Amino acid sequence: MDMSFSNPVVEEALRRSAQSSGFNRWSGMRLLAAGAGQVWLEIAIREDQTQHHGFVHGGIIGALADTACSWAAATVAGDVVTSTYTVQFHAPANTALLRARATVIKQGKRNVSAEAQLFAVDEDGAERRVATALALIATVGAAARGGAS
Repeated sequence: MDMSFSNPVVEEALRRSAQSSGFNRWSGMRLLAAGAGQVWLEIAIREDQTQHHGFVHGGIIGALADTACSWAAATVAGDVVTSTYTVQFHAPANTALLRARATVIKQGKRNVSAEAQLFAVDEDGAERRVATALALIATVGAAARGGAS
């Protein structure tokens, strides 16, 4: 995996922010890399994150997509919150590891558009796309008022 876009300063800021989120701590999301407009995350799936057929619950996939898109937006816009997102499920995720790669599509003054690709990762590290997400992320704080972020 080419993570040459990664920026350690950006990664540390996102890790600090993640620790203040109870959901992020509970879910076990792990930042792999972050840089200008890009974020890679993964989550080791637990039994309590699956649905009745044993696949990863769609809510977990959606949460990973939301977080990846938001964090990608945060790398270019500072403090952000999700305005809306959609997830299209392509296949059930039935592996112990789920990975997301998110990229900023367009940055505006008040909103950032981002997309995420979500992959089930097998024991050999092979990825299989299971979902695609699009998100509109709103800037907050100084960034939303036109000031520095």
